[in-house]
Amino acid sequence: MKSRSIIDILHWILGMFFNFAIVIVVGIAVYFITIRGFEFGETLAADFTASGDDYEFPFILDQDTPASEVARELEYMGVISNRFLFNLELFLMGGVRTYEAGTYTLNRSMSYREIRRTLGGGVAQGQAQEEEIRIPEGWTIKDMADYFEYRGFFTAEEFIYVATYGHFSFSFLMNLPQDRPNGLKGYLFPDTYRIPANPSPGDIISRMLRQFDRVFDAELRDQAYEMGLTIDEVVVMASIIERETRLASERQMVSGVIHNRMAINMNLDMCSTVAYVLDVPRDRLLLSDLQIDSPFNTYMHSGLPIGPISNPGEAAIRAVLDPVDHDYLFFVLYDFETGQHFFARTWDEHDAADQRARARQ
Repeated sequence: MKSRSIIDILHWILGMFFNFAIVIVVGIAVYFITIRGFEFGETLAADFTASGDDYEFPFILDQDTPASEVARELEYMGVISNRFLFNLELFLMGGVRTYEAGTYTLNRSMSYREIRRTLGGGVAQGQAQEEEIRIPEGWTIKDMADYFEYRGFFTAEEFIYVATYGHFSFSFLMNLPQDRPNGLKGYLFPDTYRIPANPSPGDIISRMLRQFDRVFDAELRDQAYEMGLTIDEVVVMASIIERETRLASERQMVSGVIHNRMAINMNLDMCSTVAYVLDVPRDRLLLSDLQIDSPFNTYMHSGLPIGPISNPGEAAIRAVLDPVDHDYLFFVLYDFETGQHFFARTWDEHDAADQRARARQ
């Protein structure tokens, strides 16, 4: 009886070994069939695609970039048809996982393999024409649009339209409110970029979104989750901080005020959210301005505004996630030259500081 059990166990082990061997053989066969299929597809595609100088274009990587992000950019630009197949082929056939920063000359008739070889060679084509743009922290989409029109890239209206209605495949954009009136605002990351000499709005926007994805990394997302905040809530709060103070030393203080008010369900009463909806900016708001019925007006509506009011930089984002622990609920501009604010715990302290500031002005 016992020997019978041992035989059954040996049969089971042999059966498992045989099945495992079959899986390995099938896997190897699929691998080689897939490779042959890719090679055939590349050859067939080359026969039906145009080539020549007219189809060449500069492809610029601002910094060393993971292959998955490069694939997403290539798909958006129409150079490859499917980034998932591109990444699958990279996995099966081997290749670098990060491409070096630089300007590369690509051709729209290139096969996936040729693209990988060009980008993976590590030698950028420095002679390709390019432009440099610098986007300051706190700019709105309109600020950017006016700047790009001034640079002669395209009209302000073109940029605003694409930034409002364009579709870009980034995970952090998937859950944004569909009725948001300001499109991608908050996610067009301010930085210095190298772009093609004749860029389209999409060229610039995709670079900004890709940079946002780099900066708002897994570590920051974990911090936001631990604080009970979504990525969008962090961006909205950071956009307010960016507009409320121009002093680096005050960002975390302002963040603390916002967190303190939200913790007790107190209206944020942020002047920057009202100034955002004004047609003509003012140094000081009027009492009538505070009555403007807008989902951005945090004097009229509780909680965060419906969306970001500017495009915040990394420092403002980090300030949201690392506020100073204090008990202040108010702050008022105290020094108009330096931009310094006075922080107060009570309305009486705040009002007294405001009167002193007005007298100084």
